[in-house]
Amino acid sequence: MTIAFITPPGQGGVKDYTDKLVEYLATEQTATAIAWQQDSANAVTKQALCNETLYLQYSGYGYAKRGTPLWLLQQLQSQRPQIKTLGVCFHELYALGPPWGSAFWLSPAQRHIARRLAELSDFWITNREESAQWLRRFAGDKPHAVLPVFSNVGEMPVYFYQRLPKIVVFGGAALRLKTYRAAGDKFFVWAKQQGLEIHDVGSTISDPLWSKRLTAEGVLVHGRLPETEISRLLADAMFGLVVYPVEYVAKSGVFAAYCAHGVCPVLISRQYPSTDGLLQNRHYLAGIPETVWTPSVAADIGLTAWSWYQPHRLASHAVTLNNLLGRGVNNVS
Repeated sequence: MTIAFITPPGQGGVKDYTDKLVEYLATEQTATAIAWQQDSANAVTKQALCNETLYLQYSGYGYAKRGTPLWLLQQLQSQRPQIKTLGVCFHELYALGPPWGSAFWLSPAQRHIARRLAELSDFWITNREESAQWLRRFAGDKPHAVLPVFSNVGEMPVYFYQRLPKIVVFGGAALRLKTYRAAGDKFFVWAKQQGLEIHDVGSTISDPLWSKRLTAEGVLVHGRLPETEISRLLADAMFGLVVYPVEYVAKSGVFAAYCAHGVCPVLISRQYPSTDGLLQNRHYLAGIPETVWTPSVAADIGLTAWSWYQPHRLASHAVTLNNLLGRGVNNVS
């Protein structure tokens, strides 16, 4: 069986996810990643149609600036009779926002595209149960699965209980800057009380004020690191910090990386409802703690987070995809 993974052009989390999965599947079957963009759609379509299966990695903003790639939908609709099997991985569905923002006005078009892709597909996968509930309204009883994303920087096959007093802030520059701003002074005070080394990992934060602040606070700024070094750093870290709405954290590669390495996540969100099997202060710390947490309690949360991650590790994504492709498993979720 040959599979063409259709991805947005350029780099990003969706591209990293696809590359990892393609690499993992390469030992079992022919899998290739094909970047699809509007000005080359016809040529790419011809290339993709040579494969038995098209597996679209869908995130609207990856294919169009405003998140409404109508050209992509039109291409798939016109070529659908020639596509033997069409699968869609919904990394995102549509944006929400206030009336004065573009997301509010574009949301109906984004919903239309996601709905039609669900209707056109033979099977689908998404990363959040709330997204799956929406998709089931249009896809009916088609084979599908709900799998939070896996870590793009490695996984620990066993849990390592012994942890060093360090907290990692990992991710893209924009996300890390947003995380530091949301955590504020309270974060640095708590880290000192906890006796933690702060490790900053990722591309350079361009904001000069925050760059100076990190230096003044004694943060160990690593810059961009190879995946193996990020994995090694996370393998014995006690905490990992990130700001992310908890309702969407199942699609966060940073949160996945923390959980995959048994790090106790410190998650900053506006609210902390139970979602996708995650509970506050059981799978993660809800916000910057008011008091010092003992290493044993942090390790217990790290273990619970690691255990939550196991059913949707990289190997599980590959097995699920194979089941949906050729062995027709309904409702794998």
